Amino acid sequence: MTGDRAKLAIVLKHERWVLDQVAYDLAGGRATARQCAETAVVLERVARLLREHAAAVSFGGGAVDGVVDAGVLGERGEASW
Repeated sequence: MTGDRAKLAIVLKHERWVLDQVAYDLAGGRATARQCAETAVVLERVARLLREHAAAVSFGGGAVDGVVDAGVLGERGEASW
């Protein structure tokens, strides 16, 4: 695992804990507006990091300016809810 991939994996594992906590609090009616807003920021950060990684993998180099088209993700990328 390269350094960049390892860093991304660590970020994802940490943010998973954040998401688990907010899910628990939401289910119990304890989630605050601030907690929800902060979680949205976390999700935006993770989305940006994943897009940058996808661009690097897809195009064989570093991050590419713009948006990576996720329309070819198939079933895993489609919301089922």
